[in-house]
Amino acid sequence: MPPTSSLLRRTAKSPTLRKIAVVVLLVIVYQVWLSVQATGKVGPGVGELRDPRGRFAVDVELGFKPERYHILQLQKHGRIAGTDGDMVHLRGVAPAGVDALTREYWIEHIEAPSGAPR
Repeated sequence: MPPTSSLLRRTAKSPTLRKIAVVVLLVIVYQVWLSVQATGKVGPGVGELRDPRGRFAVDVELGFKPERYHILQLQKHGRIAGTDGDMVHLRGVAPAGVDALTREYWIEHIEAPSGAPR
């Protein structure tokens, strides 16, 4: 009678399961990379001046002129108050919105608005 192989050994021999494991590993690595690159994106003073609902204004620096896609993605987290070159001004952003914005790889920096409140 042949020796029975373990479940792990049979799994390692299956090409389909190996491909699934590689895809799962790539997704995990990508999520870890997004979390690591998100640190340090938020400047000092972000979220200090909150409205009664706990929301605040931020300036989002992209490093390039925003296109329609970027504006639509930013609108998920706040109201667009305008753009200045590669800077997009958002109002009514929640703390969770800032966390979500930091995970976008195409956003370079998030800071408190400079100058007078808008």
